Amino acid sequence: MQVNGITWHASVLDAEAFQSMRALAVGPLGLTAAVDVPGFAMFAMPDGTMLELYEQGNVPPYGFNEGGIAFGFRVDDIEAASAEVEENGLELLGDIVRMHDIGYAYRHFRAPDGRVYGLNEQK
Repeated sequence: MQVNGITWHASVLDAEAFQSMRALAVGPLGLTAAVDVPGFAMFAMPDGTMLELYEQGNVPPYGFNEGGIAFGFRVDDIEAASAEVEENGLELLGDIVRMHDIGYAYRHFRAPDGRVYGLNEQK
């Protein structure tokens, strides 16, 4: 597996912090929301990095760790990386999700520390 960087960041926040962080992203940071719905906002940056903000209660079924933060590793080949993660005894969470319109794929896994991380492929 070749890791090329950390490209996905997610944070789970209470309602007030969610609104404050959303305002920071669209205000001083100058980001444009690619998705902006109640309780969830996703900001895609020019280099392919993504920031996702979740309001508590709006996270995937397996959650994003105690403390509410997760991130994903950019890999060249998500199928090979998934196989390698599984071969090393780690729990894969869900299937590979492909977003063909933006050339992006992701899959989550539970690491030895018990936390959820992601594998991300951008082509």
